[in-house]
Amino acid sequence: MAERKPEIGSIGVFISATLSDTPVYIIMVCQTDLTFSRSRDVVDANSKCGPDQLPANTMTTEITGTSQILLGDTDQPIFGGKASEALMDELVRNRTTINWKIGPLSGIEVPGDVVKEGTGFVSSLDTSYPNDDVATFDFTITAKGDYTQTIEPATT
Repeated sequence: MAERKPEIGSIGVFISATLSDTPVYIIMVCQTDLTFSRSRDVVDANSKCGPDQLPANTMTTEITGTSQILLGDTDQPIFGGKASEALMDELVRNRTTINWKIGPLSGIEVPGDVVKEGTGFVSSLDTSYPNDDVATFDFTITAKGDYTQTIEPATT
């Protein structure tokens, strides 16, 4: 199989507030940036034998990103099948547990695509209305527990 780079702007984050075995995902509206961060805590295991560090059992996993703000013509926080800043505001204020997924924006995986999925909550939301640029919101989703990673297999 040939190697390939992900196409620019082809990977995004999807969320679902419907916690089930088959969540119904909606895409974050107009994403401009996305980062998936993992960090393992470190145990200081220094002794009289010398310095030492060990990997801890705890790990922090976060998804951070930026999206443009779109305003709908209804009072619903979801429009056009996309999650708006208003929905993210509801999720952070209500401490709602969500399903999250990182994968192709098309929603269709092809061989070699990497998809990550898990549960978590919106832990940070910052909204910006600059005078000379588009309005955006920065979000952080903190994962609860472990996540799964699937690499789409080649077709035969």
